[in-house]
Amino acid sequence: MTTTEQAFIKFQIKINETYESSKIGIDRGRFVILFNESQNKMIEFILSKKGTDDYTYIQNILVPNKEIPRETSISDADVFLMPEDLLNFSSAYSTATKNNCNGVKITLFDIKDDNKTEILQDEFNKPSFIAREAPLSMANDRIFLYKEDFTHDKLFLSYYRYPLQIKLLDPDNPESPFDPATNPEFDDLLLDRILSLASSEFEINTGDPKFQVDRVRATEQL
Repeated sequence: MTTTEQAFIKFQIKINETYESSKIGIDRGRFVILFNESQNKMIEFILSKKGTDDYTYIQNILVPNKEIPRETSISDADVFLMPEDLLNFSSAYSTATKNNCNGVKITLFDIKDDNKTEILQDEFNKPSFIAREAPLSMANDRIFLYKEDFTHDKLFLSYYRYPLQIKLLDPDNPESPFDPATNPEFDDLLLDRILSLASSEFEINTGDPKFQVDRVRATEQL
């Protein structure tokens, strides 16, 4: 994998590649900010393109089947604490209990809070222990698993986490060495797109018209 220092060098080459004599400089502190912002934007861009092959490039930030114990219960739902690093929901199921029947797998599907009342009254979408299905929603850093005559005991959540953010060893020194514990975690193909997006953001701020080329490089199909 590429180190942050190597990524920084690649970035400098990108923003200077059209300049023959003059050099544009950027300190490590500004690069950290630009890179982290661009990395997050790129992941959000890929996640917005569901069903495309681009998802294969972010599989290393997919957390599969994380087990989460129930925090509390309310009248129509069991409540679970949302993971702090959750970026995007992927899939989920629970194990549930009804009377003497326990450990039953319930497939969960995500719903928006705006549609909650309608869905919970819909015969085909409301929670069903017989159909082994139930809706969930997210609010206030909590995940609500809806129920009728049964209890969700555990949640098994698959989700995309936030990517590792690069850092300086000394955050107060803009020319500090990079923290070797926070190197970029994506392969070179996706990293190049992230650096192109970061270059585009930098060029917009400096008035360089090359930002359009780098923006296309960042968002083109892999």
